[in-house]
Amino acid sequence: MASKIKKFTGKAVTAKKIWYFIQSVTAPLGSPALLPAFQTEGGVTYGGDNIDEQTKMGRIIIKSTDEHSIDLTQYFITKDEAIKVVKDAKKNGTSVKVWRVVVDPDAAEPIVEQSGTKNYPAEFGYGMPDDVEIKDGDDLVEVSYTLNIIGKLQEGKFPLTDEDISAIEALYEYQNPGETTGDYDNIKKTEG
Repeated sequence: MASKIKKFTGKAVTAKKIWYFIQSVTAPLGSPALLPAFQTEGGVTYGGDNIDEQTKMGRIIIKSTDEHSIDLTQYFITKDEAIKVVKDAKKNGTSVKVWRVVVDPDAAEPIVEQSGTKNYPAEFGYGMPDDVEIKDGDDLVEVSYTLNIIGKLQEGKFPLTDEDISAIEALYEYQNPGETTGDYDNIKKTEG
């Protein structure tokens, strides 16, 4: 007799393996997605309304609307183009493109035609910025915003190279003496 249950095992995904990318709707074709700097929190809400009516024959519940949203919190960096994209969209009443990507090796699918590139599970949507909040406290400046998704999030695959992942996961790469100059946020390679 076949089992009546299905059990799932594996490693739980940590929050640092969920990456959010932003892109302006006016970005030229071929432009890269922007990874908001120093993300501290992110989340997605799959909300919506149902029509809920009582009849002589009992209760009827029917799906009415989808109300998906993505919330992001990050630390402010003056050179972070993602913050500017979101602020400009809020000011101008336009949406931004947003991707939520699960960068988990267990979920990666190699792309045969492109060595070192893998597809990762992702969701994509056009998000209208709600409040964009910049908190200037005694600590690091924090930026938080909600992107209300137009329609609903669409599932797909987001390609990343092994180099992309390594560059994102580390603030800088290994260096030998004399190869670079400058602090970690302004590294310059030696000539040659």
